[in-house]
Amino acid sequence: LPLTVLCLDNDASILDGMRALLSRWGVDCRTALDVEQAAAELARGPIDLILADYHLADGVDGLQALQQLREVSGQLPPVAMITADGSSELKQRARALGHPVLHKPVRPAALRAMLTSLLRR
Repeated sequence: LPLTVLCLDNDASILDGMRALLSRWGVDCRTALDVEQAAAELARGPIDLILADYHLADGVDGLQALQQLREVSGQLPPVAMITADGSSELKQRARALGHPVLHKPVRPAALRAMLTSLLRR
C-alpha cells in the first residue's frame, strides 16, 4: 500500500503499534501526539489519510482536533476516527462529517480494508 498515513493519538504506545503495523504493509506512517505535531507533519508533505483517535489529551476530542488542524492547514486529507467509545452520538457526529469510525482495539483486517477502499477512490 503506497500510502502516507498520519496517526494522531495522545498515547505513544498506540502510535508505536500503529507504526509497526502500517509499516509492515509498506505504508509511510507519520505520528503525532497532538494538534501541533499533526500540523507540523501535514506541513512536511502530502498525507493520504489521517487516523485520529477520538479521545485526546486536555479534553480535546478528535473531531475538535481535526477542526483545529483545518484552521491551521486548510484542506485535510480523508480522515478516519478511531475510538474505544461505542456511543452512537460519536458515530453520528463522525458520519455526518464523512469520517468512517474504527473501534479499539482496531482489527488489522478492518484497518486494511479501509485503507484499500480509500485507495480505490
